Amino acid sequence: MRKILVFVSLLIIALAVFTNMFLPGFISYTIENHLEKDIKAQNLQGEIQTHPAFMIITGRINDLQYKADSAIIGETEVRDVSLTGSNIVVDMPKLLEKQLVVDKAENMTLTCAIDKKSLERLLVKRISRLHNATVEIKPQGITVQADIPLLGNNIATVLQGKLYTKDGNVYFKITEFDVENDLLGKFTIDSKEDILLLDKSKLPFDSKIDSVMQEENQILIKASAHKE
Repeated sequence: MRKILVFVSLLIIALAVFTNMFLPGFISYTIENHLEKDIKAQNLQGEIQTHPAFMIITGRINDLQYKADSAIIGETEVRDVSLTGSNIVVDMPKLLEKQLVVDKAENMTLTCAIDKKSLERLLVKRISRLHNATVEIKPQGITVQADIPLLGNNIATVLQGKLYTKDGNVYFKITEFDVENDLLGKFTIDSKEDILLLDKSKLPFDSKIDSVMQEENQILIKASAHKE
């Protein structure tokens, strides 16, 4: 009988150590690994909390908080990334296989910012022949000053653009195009389609974009995920 009690006591202690020390760290590591792989999060820091602690063995997470200096969503670099969540349940068998599957999430919120440097790089990449772009982001609109090489010369051009959402994605649309040169009538810009700024399919945890707000020299994005 005594041996049985000792064995049970040791089992309880081992389970307590597993649920209080090893398992939270393993889950947190898996979440971090998922974010670093999925959206290339840089300088990622965060933690998870569960009360009482032993409930984490069922995959339950009361609170989740992570922050990263930057990440890449699709082709767009974002800054000041914050991921918070509450009352989350992850699939533990999948987690033990190092796969992060969220079965339930009462509230998961992702916020990030697209600064002017990130937008400059994206526009130069997506618009053919656009060089040396300088972006100015204002609440009322976006202005892009850039050079366009034509016949051995660099032609100064000014683009005016705006953001809009469609089918859950965020797009940049050129609304005005002015070239400070007599060759305006001979020149066309290779941007027939609006530029996809943020692809919803690239957001972690199947999040959906809730709001897009232009501030001084940055675009604030808020997305959330809700699973019952």
